[in-house]
Amino acid sequence: MADVRTFGLPDCVEGTESDVQLADGLIKAWLADGMFQLACDRWQTRKIEDAVEASRRYFTQPVHLKSRCVSDLTYAGYSAAGAVETFTICQDIPREDVRVGANWPCHGPMPWPSMEYRRAMRTFFDELSRIGEKLMHLIAIGLNLSDFETLNALSEDGWHHMLVQRFPAGTYELSSHGLLMITVEDGTLTATPGELMEFLTNGHIRMTPLEALVHTCDEVVMTYFHEPAFELGLRPVLGPMSGYMHYGTYFTDLFMRRHPERPTTRRIKAEDRLSVLASLSRRASVGA
Repeated sequence: MADVRTFGLPDCVEGTESDVQLADGLIKAWLADGMFQLACDRWQTRKIEDAVEASRRYFTQPVHLKSRCVSDLTYAGYSAAGAVETFTICQDIPREDVRVGANWPCHGPMPWPSMEYRRAMRTFFDELSRIGEKLMHLIAIGLNLSDFETLNALSEDGWHHMLVQRFPAGTYELSSHGLLMITVEDGTLTATPGELMEFLTNGHIRMTPLEALVHTCDEVVMTYFHEPAFELGLRPVLGPMSGYMHYGTYFTDLFMRRHPERPTTRRIKAEDRLSVLASLSRRASVGA
């Protein structure tokens, strides 16, 4: 990681000459190294520290308390696979939202363990979302897309989510799904392209496999995913536009496979929520 380039981001991206130069550097770093790091100001560093410390406190709780933070509507909340613990942060959709009432898969309230944890994580999550918006503009410029709003249009009201994980000491593979990943490890932000970025660019930008090197058992690793909107149909923005993918179907299928016994998966199957998903996909394909 010592040779990975580090970039600072501007307050806003407007397509200026300096933005174009920065965007070119980001794309070159992805093509050469598959990743780049992001410089943080002191306020961003504080948000990282607060989120990590709040997550450490959560994970040190007894299992019977942590495991209460689950839902049969959404994949958000606590899960464990062996010694690996995960708290998944998804979009917090109120029960009275029309999408919840219409049985959209994966839609529902976040099962937060406490207001303190909610506050720390939402503050940091919102900061990562702002960073993601800037990177979407810059990546579009670096790819020479005709409209630098192209990727931001896809991720407006996006299904952004985050995996907060505690591992035993060792080396672990991290998920590389989605559009843009920002990994938080040892206080450092690293941006990498996911498999959807590879799809959208017809393989010009390749997905970067990621690993976390964990030194201590209380180390927290966070991976933020800056994503398209749940209901959106996707086609490549570079090269032939022959491929098609419905994001909500992609996300739901991914998490159902990862969590086959989770109450959320059982409810999706029992209530035939996949038929709702199929209807959303057909509707999205018309305008994609």
